[in-house]
Amino acid sequence: MTVTPLPRLRAGALRLLVLLLVVGGIGAAAAGHGAMRWESVRAEAMALHDHVAEYPLAPIVFVAIMVAGSLVFVPRTILVAAGGLLFGFWPGLAWGTIGSTLGALAGFVLARYVNAGLVDAATLPRLAPALRAADRSGWRAIAVLRLLPLPHTPVNYALGVTRISFWSYAIGSAIGMFPASLVCAQLGANGNTVLSGGDWLLSTLATLVLISLSLILPRLKIVRRSLRTGAD
Repeated sequence: MTVTPLPRLRAGALRLLVLLLVVGGIGAAAAGHGAMRWESVRAEAMALHDHVAEYPLAPIVFVAIMVAGSLVFVPRTILVAAGGLLFGFWPGLAWGTIGSTLGALAGFVLARYVNAGLVDAATLPRLAPALRAADRSGWRAIAVLRLLPLPHTPVNYALGVTRISFWSYAIGSAIGMFPASLVCAQLGANGNTVLSGGDWLLSTLATLVLISLSLILPRLKIVRRSLRTGAD
């Protein structure tokens, strides 16, 4: 049986201790750098937020960006979340809803009255049942369709080539897009709360509840039945 000399054990323990100190030092430095970086990002974000808040035309510019973004395939949900971050929950929700609705109307009008081959219902076979439902059921089918996780811009253009009236489309779109806007505005407002160092826990829980409801809502039987009934 070989006995390890005591000096060798001490040398091994010393090397292990040095290694742990080095790793701990690296971790502490990384954590400190991360904290400094976060504080820098936080300060820059809050400065931008304060600058936007002081600019009186910021809401109008935001709505214009949303309308333009809806025509070039920019996800409206990202823009609504940005509105919640910049303006807070209720103003962000209001301006996001207005921008979403106007953007949807812009795509609808462009497809219906300008078109020039922008979209053809035949090229969107997956939307065909929903488009037939919109033709038959009016604004209710539009509202149901807007609850589904479908790309915003192609749906705007596709609905523009249906026979649905302008006002039915506007009302149905505003109602159907509101739940997702609510979730995204709350999500953006949560980011604002985190950046400002406020209490974000309750608002985050509320957002999770809203997200869960927005995912469940399109799967309800009454929603699916509405589309099937209109398509038959």
